[in-house]
Amino acid sequence: MTHIIREDGEHFVIPSYRDVLSVKRSSLLRREIMLLASNYGEYITLQKKGSTQYEVAFSQESGYLLGETVWQYFKRPRDLIYCEALPNSTEVILVIVKSGSVYLDGTFLIDSIPEELVVFQTQQNNFDIYLYGDIPISKEPELGKFSFDEASVKSFNILPNPVFAELPLVKAFQLQLVDTLLKQKGIGGFPLKAFVISIAILAGLYSIWSYFSSHRKALPQVIITAMNPYNLYVTALQTPAPEVEISWLVRKINTLFTLPGWFPIEIDYSNGTLVANVQSLGSSAEILYAWATQHDAKISMDKQGFTLTLTANPLLPRRLPTENIANLTEVIAKLIDRLAKVMPGNILVPDKIVSQQKFLQQQLTISVVGISPTTLDLIGKQFASLPLVLSNVTITVENGGLSGSIILNALGN
Repeated sequence: MTHIIREDGEHFVIPSYRDVLSVKRSSLLRREIMLLASNYGEYITLQKKGSTQYEVAFSQESGYLLGETVWQYFKRPRDLIYCEALPNSTEVILVIVKSGSVYLDGTFLIDSIPEELVVFQTQQNNFDIYLYGDIPISKEPELGKFSFDEASVKSFNILPNPVFAELPLVKAFQLQLVDTLLKQKGIGGFPLKAFVISIAILAGLYSIWSYFSSHRKALPQVIITAMNPYNLYVTALQTPAPEVEISWLVRKINTLFTLPGWFPIEIDYSNGTLVANVQSLGSSAEILYAWATQHDAKISMDKQGFTLTLTANPLLPRRLPTENIANLTEVIAKLIDRLAKVMPGNILVPDKIVSQQKFLQQQLTISVVGISPTTLDLIGKQFASLPLVLSNVTITVENGGLSGSIILNALGN
């Protein structure tokens, strides 16, 4: 579900994509936001986090951000877990905030809550916990319920009344059309004052040049073409961001799970294309072909069975040219630390370092066993803002869990 409609008719939205963008020039910021909006939705929120950083969320529909609104209601704690049972339903609202940013928000089946929280059992946390209704979370260990280590809980609160019905409408968290909001923020608009000043400066420079050029002897013309030695590095990182690719892949995996009477058993992804071997659970090929037509999927068949191919359309947005080259060792260390917050154990295996003229490249393999699509998406979010290029994802589906490997290339010096 992408939104929840309150009894008063207000829409609270779970955005399709969140990110923190670091861009120095407003024109580049506008360009990057427009590229992301073409893929994730034309409704956005935008909040400044630093001199060059902006927190942005995208959606296909208008409304108010669910996670951020809940976080604001509880006075913005650094780490937050809020879970409220929905009336006459087997679902709950769950919002998780980590280090001051929304980590997860949405509606979930009550029985799935322990699975969503299990990743925090091996982490150092300091959660303010707020619960309402019959929720499978307890302060002390209890059969059939999830409980946190005492050191991970700052406060544990059972709410006397539901919160969702009284959430205030915060203007900053209202999703608006991308063009409208960017104009309101003055981002990427035509800078008339700067243009007039520039014209005046150029006119003055032209007058000076014109004067001296009429009083000098002709000089030989020398043209020097300098090639940036890091061009290959910059070009390699103008591919789609790996977290964007993983997010798209997860959405398509969830779509594959809607196949009536069929089930994906093996999935391979690279360069915006997903190839899935599917197996019948007793359904007909006619139903498979009808589903493929509805979801713009291509079908092929060989002695192994049926294969579906889904391609990103529109194409996944490419990253803007980078201005800095990263330290490879620091990149790997940062990625390991991030992954440790999502998955316990050492799931990353680095390969040997290869020299690529003026920079270094190292292949990284992340192995996963029996994870959910949600966890795969969380792993992908850890790649954000790092100089990584996604090479391939190979997945086997067993008992609804995903097992396989994610192969990336890390770049730096």
